[in-house]
Amino acid sequence: MIKGRDSLRPENSGDPEDMKILRLPVQPLTRESFAPYGIVIDRRGSVEIDLGGGTPSMTGATAERRPFRFEFMARHQQTMQVFSPLVGSRAIIAVAPPNDRQAPDLDKIAAFLVDGRWPYAYHRGTWHTPPFPIDEWASYLVVDRQGTLEEDYELVDLRATYGCAFEFDLP
Repeated sequence: MIKGRDSLRPENSGDPEDMKILRLPVQPLTRESFAPYGIVIDRRGSVEIDLGGGTPSMTGATAERRPFRFEFMARHQQTMQVFSPLVGSRAIIAVAPPNDRQAPDLDKIAAFLVDGRWPYAYHRGTWHTPPFPIDEWASYLVVDRQGTLEEDYELVDLRATYGCAFEFDLP
């Protein structure tokens, strides 16, 4: 059990390395609940995108459905990222707030249900997973700094760092 997070329940995975599988509850994506990680761009406003002085870039991305499990998280320290779901794309995302360490704080990782109605923006340095589509696929427009994935991409392997992986507890 991770201290301070009763909702995260370690389970023995049964594999030879005895990696722990932590269950992560999925909560609705609201302006208030998402505030430590970013901004929900709902009917109440807009956001000024902090690109760290870089050139804006917009990319189309489609994710296909896969198991609701993750072992890696990434962050971008020089830019915010905005994800705008297309055609009502629903997905689950996992995030952890920015920190000054080389990995996210395990007890601060949270999961959110993106219902496909509102764009959302990650603060600079927010740890995150790619979206996990609820349906067969999910499509997004992504706005960030040009060259982000080549020049500003930190990836952490949670198995190697903490000996664990996460699975989502769906609502």
